[in-house]
Amino acid sequence: MVERDADLARLIERAGRADALAVDVEANGLFVYRPRLCTVQLAFREGDAIAVGIVDALRVRVAPLAPLLGAAGPPKVLHDLTFDARMLAEAGAPLGAARDTSVAARMLGCAATGLAALLASELGVAIDKQLQQHDWGRRPLGSAELRYLASDVLHLLPLDARLAERSRALDIEDEIAEECAYKLATALGPPRDPRPAYVRIKGAQALDPAGRAILRRLVAAREAAAEEGDLPSFKIVASEVLLELAQRKPARIEDVRAVRGAVAGRAAPLAAAWLRAVEQGRSDGDVPEEERALFQPARPTRKELAARRAVESRISAWRKAEAKARNVDEQVVLPGHCAQELLEIALAGDHAGDAAIAAAVARIPGLGARRLARYGGALAALAAAPLPSEPPAAAT
Repeated sequence: MVERDADLARLIERAGRADALAVDVEANGLFVYRPRLCTVQLAFREGDAIAVGIVDALRVRVAPLAPLLGAAGPPKVLHDLTFDARMLAEAGAPLGAARDTSVAARMLGCAATGLAALLASELGVAIDKQLQQHDWGRRPLGSAELRYLASDVLHLLPLDARLAERSRALDIEDEIAEECAYKLATALGPPRDPRPAYVRIKGAQALDPAGRAILRRLVAAREAAAEEGDLPSFKIVASEVLLELAQRKPARIEDVRAVRGAVAGRAAPLAAAWLRAVEQGRSDGDVPEEERALFQPARPTRKELAARRAVESRISAWRKAEAKARNVDEQVVLPGHCAQELLEIALAGDHAGDAAIAAAVARIPGLGARRLARYGGALAALAAAPLPSEPPAAAT
């Protein structure tokens, strides 16, 4: 257990001599407005044993871990690294040279890729996940919490070795490494959906201009209440409740109370806040001009829909056939995100030359040198194939 800077320095010195590190983190995002890194768990081989260090990130700055966890340090093994990478980067210790056992399991075609399921199927090890939603900001950490924290990294290195053995047998190590690098890069990059939170609420697109302006104000009011109470926004009130308020546009407190959940639990004192937000939204009339386009997505034509379906089928059939020929999972041949990029290249490249299409294929993020060398020509041909013509009109 590391609770002092001097102890962290000794842990870094020991772990720095290891051939690989297992890494996991815990945060308190289910319990506070702004999640905070609470613990960092490391495991590494020392002789015939595996040593485990648990860093209390609420008592010790974890930034000194940066050289160890970065690209210059030993290889890191994590399971589903996205969340861990973001939290560590925010704490000043960004990950590099990381392998992800969930990626390896997915590309090996494992039926279940959760850590507990993989440890059971690959190593015959059972771990207890009862504390998966525990508040890791609470102190002190008891023996049950420490056992849980240790168990998440204790078996990662043997699991990684087992999956690597299976990967070598199929000759897919390069593809797995490329996908791990892609996953790490996207974890550390900007969010995939940069739209404001209120726009992303399911059903928001169907609101009229006043309704979406009201929803925008309601979400802002919820954020203010969540920040003041230091709670996650979803624990104040559900987005579905705010959507219903935006649809109904209540004019009186009684109308607000008539919406189920609007003044229940932690939202009990917020009836007046919801009503003010509705009044402000009515006064706005619509969302800011720069956000209105987010509610007016272009509708594809029948020809465009037919082309998209045709290209999707073309790519899917090729990927399936190649995976069957190689006896590997389809994700090895072409990950889903690469297939989506290829689809967009095909749809945008109707009048582009072969050289331009080949260059665009070579730039697909996460494709990797090995896939490009093996499949570059085939992928360019898939993207350059003619799009279907306008489908015939339905008979009347």
